[in-house]
Amino acid sequence: MALKLTFFTLCQIIPLVIWFFNHNKKNEKKLDLRMAIGYFLFGSWFGMFGELFLYNMIDLIFKSPIWIYKTLPIHNGITSSYGPIMWGLAAVYIYFFHNSPINKKRNLFLVFIIEAGYLLVLELLFNFLAYFLFDDYFFYYFVPDLWHWSSFTNLPFWWIGYKIIVKHSTVMYKQEKLNLVIAVAMIVVALRF
Repeated sequence: MALKLTFFTLCQIIPLVIWFFNHNKKNEKKLDLRMAIGYFLFGSWFGMFGELFLYNMIDLIFKSPIWIYKTLPIHNGITSSYGPIMWGLAAVYIYFFHNSPINKKRNLFLVFIIEAGYLLVLELLFNFLAYFLFDDYFFYYFVPDLWHWSSFTNLPFWWIGYKIIVKHSTVMYKQEKLNLVIAVAMIVVALRF
């Protein structure tokens, strides 16, 4: 399992490295490694706590869960112990996309579709790769709209998370020590309890 997880993580990191160097070679506005680290630190815990919060709110309102983690599940399958890496890297993907020429300012509805759609594609790719490596869904959606790989029901939540990650990481820029302390504390709480 450790070898598969290492390969799985590398498959997520390599596109980021290529994107980073390609972007910085072609664009005047360079991607900042310190900013990327800040995004990773915040995303590493925020994503897991966001899942715990959303899962409980959705279950409270609809009395039905939307997803369950199949790989390294914790908290009754609401999240995964791989979450700090998964969500940290997802936040870096958000940083890169947010600063790419693709993501131009448009009307609010189009921004929502582009940013939330981007996260949907990322999640699908993540789950497909996991299925190929682990022979099971990484997370399984009970909602069948995307054949249990993901769900359109998440689009508003992803978009809100996208905006929170961008805002927090911008506000906490060059505050790596504080970000690291918060991340470690929150990850320990998420993994321990």
